[in-house]
Amino acid sequence: MIATPIVKHFLNTTRSRTSILPIRTFIPSIVTTMPPKDKYTDPELRDEVKEEIHQGDKGGAPGQWSARKAQMMASEYKKRGGGYTTDKKDQDESQEHLSKWGEEEWQTKDGSANAKNEDGTQQRYLPKKAWENMSEQEKKETDDKKQAESKEGKQHVENTDKAKESRKQANEEEDQSYAKKKAEEKKEDGEEEEAQAGDKRTRSSKSASPSKKQKQNDGAAKDTSSPSKSKSDAKKDDSKDTKSPSKDQQSTSDSKSKDPPGKPASTDRLPEKDQEVYWKTLGNWTKGTVVEVAYSEKEVDGKKVKASEEDPRIVLKSDSSGKIAVHKPDAVYFE
Repeated sequence: MIATPIVKHFLNTTRSRTSILPIRTFIPSIVTTMPPKDKYTDPELRDEVKEEIHQGDKGGAPGQWSARKAQMMASEYKKRGGGYTTDKKDQDESQEHLSKWGEEEWQTKDGSANAKNEDGTQQRYLPKKAWENMSEQEKKETDDKKQAESKEGKQHVENTDKAKESRKQANEEEDQSYAKKKAEEKKEDGEEEEAQAGDKRTRSSKSASPSKKQKQNDGAAKDTSSPSKSKSDAKKDDSKDTKSPSKDQQSTSDSKSKDPPGKPASTDRLPEKDQEVYWKTLGNWTKGTVVEVAYSEKEVDGKKVKASEEDPRIVLKSDSSGKIAVHKPDAVYFE
């Protein structure tokens, strides 16, 4: 790759940073968008990384943007010391996706991070766990199919049946692993906050502790108080016990079920507009409806989405949150 003036400027300005990583580190993703610019702690660093990735030939042609390049930018930005202005628990959906897919190890069947051959053909690129679920012969079959059809100029080459199954299994394992990790982080954050709150309570109780005589006087006052208060308190306790269950208790088991609620969509089996469908979010099933099926690049909810006749995208709307999501067909399930 020819070093452009902007790339040269990037190289010079990053020499003083404490953690300089290899340029054009490659980690692909399904996501095509990054969080809004005001969520970055170092917007200047973010712009430098974006320009370098954008002009590179990893993850797509130089000067063109892609899902893989978006993931590369997120990874490089974080590794070079960049952060976000929101806490982990306040991350929006796009940041959650970037965090999740950034932890996957995408590679060729030989373990290489570069899927492009010298003759311009492309090798099959899958998560490490997907390759581990296949035999050597199965790996060869899906890789040969990718290289042969990419030589004919095809950009999207469908996986073999076994590769599809292996990738689906790998995705499910990643969902479960990521959900478990997030739960552990949440638990640790909660324990830390509770410990800090406990220290505050201890300090305040020491400074405002009543004398022994005051405690005795308070106890005597309670004994001589009107019995109506205790009856009232009892009624309140009874009413709490008879309250209707919360929304979480009322929710159906659909969202927590491990079994898919239907069959996955495909390029030959796509849902209709307004049809009820399901997709996974952090290991749980999300229920919603189809907004549209995109067959060309377009803007959805303020974000660019790449799609084609051979590789369409399904635009979805969550019933519970009302949020818009975009997924590949094989990630959407319906009867």
